[in-house]
Order: sequence, then C-alpha cells, then structure tokens
Amino acid sequence: MDRTKKIGFLAFALVILAIPVYLMMSSEAILEDGHRHKIRLEGRDPFDPFRGKFLRLNFNDEIACIDCSEGEEVYVLLEKGEDGYSFFSEGVKEKPTHSDYFKATVERVYLDRARVKIDTLTKYFINEDKAKKAEDILQSYTRQKPDEVYLAIRVLDGEARLEDIFIEETPFLEFLDEWE
Repeated sequence: MDRTKKIGFLAFALVILAIPVYLMMSSEAILEDGHRHKIRLEGRDPFDPFRGKFLRLNFNDEIACIDCSEGEEVYVLLEKGEDGYSFFSEGVKEKPTHSDYFKATVERVYLDRARVKIDTLTKYFINEDKAKKAEDILQSYTRQKPDEVYLAIRVLDGEARLEDIFIEETPFLEFLDEWE
C-alpha cells in the first residue's frame, strides 16, 4: 500500500470515529448545561424486534402553530407553568432569542394547532426483564398519582435530551430496584 492510500485510509478512519464522539459529547453537554424542565407524562411498553423493549413516553406534544405545514421544522418554545411543570407552548419558524426551545418536525396540523414529532424525548430504553414492571408502575402512577411522576428533560441551544423519568423524586431505574 502506498503512502497516499495509508494517509487517506487514516483520515477516513478518524472522520468515522470523530462523528460518534462528537454526538456523545454534544449530548453530554446538553445534559450537563441545559435548562431543566419537568414534563407530565404517561407511558406504554411497545416492543420493536430490532431495538428491543422500551417505554414509549407520551406527553402533550400539541402546540399552537400559526401557518405551519406538515413536515416542516419549527422551534418549539417551552414555558413553565405555575405548578412547576413545563409545557410546549408554541412553534415558531424564526429562531428564538432565549434558550428554552428546541427543533421539532410538524407531524399534523389542524386549524392553528400542530402535533410535533420529538424523537429524542419519546423513548426510554430499558432491560426487557424490567420493561413490564416498569410499564405497570408508570401506568399506575400516571393514573393515581400524576403529580409524583414526571419526565425531566434538558434543553440547550435548540436541542433537547431526556435526562430521566422521576417517580417520587427518585430516578426511574433506582425506583424500580427499590420496588422489588
């Protein structure tokens, strides 16, 4: 192998390695430095044969959005209510000046309301041995004690990441271990 092929291969390998490292560091920065929001939720336990067990996290993903079109990217603004929980208030096309927003894709539009697709916040992967019990606990709490369960997210510079699910202020996996 001549020298230019080796250099080309090495450069390509570095680029391939740099991409996942960048994505991990970006997510960690959002989780460490992002503004924290509590979102009310409810859960289901779907199964995907390629990705395994996960809890599908459901929350109110309907926003006010004037002149939105399906498939369009919008900036979703977050607001904190008096009860301490945040909600997705509206979708705008221009990038906001404050930092409590993230990008999402408009899924459906009806009148001046839109439903948005937020892939980074809707799935909580879990060991399949714990998935059924986790779903049962989550369902029970969302019905009987909705103020004791919430989704914590972090938002920074237009990106949102799931921090964890909390039940009675305890991280979800820790709560599951104590429940046994």
